[in-house]
Amino acid sequence: MMLAVSLFGVISLTLEAQTHSIDYFGQTPPGDTAVVFAPGIISLPNRTECRIVFSPTGNECFFNVWAADYSSAKIYATKRVNNSWSPPVEASFSIGHMASGPFLSSDGNRLYFHYANYKGPEPYNIWMVKRTSQGWSNPIHLPSPINSDYRDGAYSETNNGIVYFTSTRPGGFDTKGDIWRTRKVPGKPLQVENLGAIVNSSAWDASPCIAPDESYLIFTSERPGGYGNSNLYITYKKEDGSWTIPVNMEITGAGINRKKTATGDASLSPDGRFLFFSRSRDIYWVSTKVIDDIKKRVFNPSSAK
Repeated sequence: MMLAVSLFGVISLTLEAQTHSIDYFGQTPPGDTAVVFAPGIISLPNRTECRIVFSPTGNECFFNVWAADYSSAKIYATKRVNNSWSPPVEASFSIGHMASGPFLSSDGNRLYFHYANYKGPEPYNIWMVKRTSQGWSNPIHLPSPINSDYRDGAYSETNNGIVYFTSTRPGGFDTKGDIWRTRKVPGKPLQVENLGAIVNSSAWDASPCIAPDESYLIFTSERPGGYGNSNLYITYKKEDGSWTIPVNMEITGAGINRKKTATGDASLSPDGRFLFFSRSRDIYWVSTKVIDDIKKRVFNPSSAK
């Protein structure tokens, strides 16, 4: 049954890619090996880019930029009009703040992010802006239980509204941050739960990128056994709702995690074809075929090449 679902997902993504073509800044699509995304356009020297997202139509792009010394964080936006991308400008809700971690809803009408001011006027929490006829609304602070009195950020959401995020609230396995998610119980207020000891570790686990159908989760971790600093890991949801043991995404040799570098901030393209992530101050991308290749190793190791 699981194999059938997997194959259906691959076929669906292939058909979608054939019928929905997106111009990724005129870049040649990557294959099974990660490469820098849009060098000289998005990935520039003397700064750090991370967490890039595209609107469902592919005609809007938002990405995070940190100063080289990490003294500031901004979210930039660019639009594709008449087959040309506009010069990136700082988004209205980012100006004057330390804004980070953009995430667009599946309909493109809500953008989530977090303010990363450690001593700023607003809480280090998750915020949201809504699309209006005049542009983006003023930022809205998400209510409890998603936000808390602790640091909450790195919002990611499934198509049916299950939210995954990072939090330093009590009840986790590491004070630097764990991955949490919302849980809907009929007749009760929205609840949140720690993702548990299979996914979270005694080290920093953060920046979840949940699949739209919640079939897998990619996240950043500093757990032992990686390639140094932070790495990207992936875990798959089993039929009983539990998660597989996370696998370092360099297992296929796709060039995702590297020694002595920090890798993180994963996101998926709206057409399902590409995985984006940050490494060595730039944004990289690779074919999502790597996700299916790792899945084969996890569920049927004997068939993996």
